[in-house]
Amino acid sequence: MLSCPASGCNVCLRAPPSRVIPYYSSGILQVGDQAARAPVHPTASMSSSLSQNSEPLHDGCISANSGNSSSTELDGSSSISDTSRLNENFGENEKFNRSRVQILGMQRRSKCGYCGTRSGSQFFAACTQMLTCADYQTLIDRGWRRSGSLLYLTDHSDSCCAYYTIRTHALLVELRASEKKVLRKWRRSLLLRDCAKRSDNTSVPLEVQVQTAADRLQVCLEPANFSEEKYLVFEKYQRTVHEDLDSTRSGFRRFLCNSPLLFEKPEADAHGIDASLSNSLLPHGLGSYHQCYYIDGRLAAVGVIDILPRCVSSVYLFYDPDFSDLSLGTYSAMREIALVRELHHRVSPQIEYYYMGYFVPSCPKMTYKARWRPADLLDLITFAWVPIDRCLERIHQHPAFSTFDPCVDARSLVRDNGQDVLKLTPVLDPGLLNEEERVSAMGLEFDIRVEGGGMLRMPAASLAHALVGIEQEVFRTCASMSLSLARRMDLSF
Repeated sequence: MLSCPASGCNVCLRAPPSRVIPYYSSGILQVGDQAARAPVHPTASMSSSLSQNSEPLHDGCISANSGNSSSTELDGSSSISDTSRLNENFGENEKFNRSRVQILGMQRRSKCGYCGTRSGSQFFAACTQMLTCADYQTLIDRGWRRSGSLLYLTDHSDSCCAYYTIRTHALLVELRASEKKVLRKWRRSLLLRDCAKRSDNTSVPLEVQVQTAADRLQVCLEPANFSEEKYLVFEKYQRTVHEDLDSTRSGFRRFLCNSPLLFEKPEADAHGIDASLSNSLLPHGLGSYHQCYYIDGRLAAVGVIDILPRCVSSVYLFYDPDFSDLSLGTYSAMREIALVRELHHRVSPQIEYYYMGYFVPSCPKMTYKARWRPADLLDLITFAWVPIDRCLERIHQHPAFSTFDPCVDARSLVRDNGQDVLKLTPVLDPGLLNEEERVSAMGLEFDIRVEGGGMLRMPAASLAHALVGIEQEVFRTCASMSLSLARRMDLSF
């Protein structure tokens, strides 16, 4: 929500149909050298609550460590405590099938979770309590990630580390020697059934190789709801693995249980039959889930995942350190890849990718994601998916940040050695936005609430002179989300 400095009116952004404009990939579309930032109203303590102090096993999301009371700005009295309370059935969701996003603007991390740099990067942030799975699929395909109800996108023109969204072609994955070794370990522990053929035979589907022995291992997929049992495993994991002594129940609930995603029906299957409502694999439809691993009746691990129209997106994994010898990180990744395959065949043929969050080449503990092949990286300039084998050489040449488009002059990617911050010299081609496109984009309208409860509607272009920097902030939002996506959302500043 923006407040007009002249009148004190509250302003909400509404986007009517308009043509799509070009955008700058990192989420920062700079229009004019002297344009001022639009005012945003997160508290000063917001930056510290968005730090990356705890590194998840699968993902590069904002820290799940939320013992800091400053994080409550994202929780709020109106937040939904459990995913199931947000949308218990599809019928309810049809009443609220539109994303509602509050733009927080540019924020700065208090510490980088990958290299430890203080104030190492800034990111574009938004907060939402209601987000459709289709809209979130579009956002992660533009480099966004979520942590609880927070949505964030790194500004690569001011970042200590390069972040690349990575996706694995789950239908084509073939296990390597290290993964087969993990499966042999699980079989020796009598936690997996023996396959009809040797597990190292590639003719045996991965779904078969990770089958459980029901008397010892049970894997349950359930909505991402809070339970005391899950929290105790999480607290033990954070304390033992990450030396985090500040975990709280409210923080765990906020970042790993509360989800803005609305449960939705998946697309019809290959035969045109929508089996989602009766399918035991995914009875609630697309949305946020916990995949729980029980060994001898004891909760051993929880994989937090989002099931979206085209993928399973891994959010976080935590496990009981007593079971650390079982390589739960590797095994859970195999289970989640197998889940993609099952969803593809039984629920929707469009689900075929496994997203593991961010691939960070400069962080050794994040490079393991590249071993799941075939895989693609998202080009943050063109938003094209590029096979990772083609990307690694370019990344080696430009470790700070790189585009994989050979048409882009690599000399434009330089690092300021004094500040150790990447600078993208050709930030915006002056001819990128012509006057017609600019007017079209600024055709966004604002609903202005005045005293007495009345509403006025005013085009953004007319309002720009009253709100300092509003034009740049509108363009920044359209750049990071794309105007076509902004048109589908209810946005507020």
